Amino acid sequence: MISLTDGQCGLCKHYGEDHSDQPQLIQIRTSKSAPEDFKDTCGHPQVEPLQLTVTADSGCQGFEAAA
Repeated sequence: MISLTDGQCGLCKHYGEDHSDQPQLIQIRTSKSAPEDFKDTCGHPQVEPLQLTVTADSGCQGFEAAA
């Protein structure tokens, strides 16, 4: 497991945005940790057409904290 901090994808509202109610995503956001190999899509409007898949500990300047 990896620990997540603000600014990393696992805690961003765009991470898995099209299915943000998925239990595993909710658990990642509440525990602030994720399996090292967990990947999901980035729904940030500027990269959504690219269908990027990123790890929970990735990050970018488009970070917006998940609710």
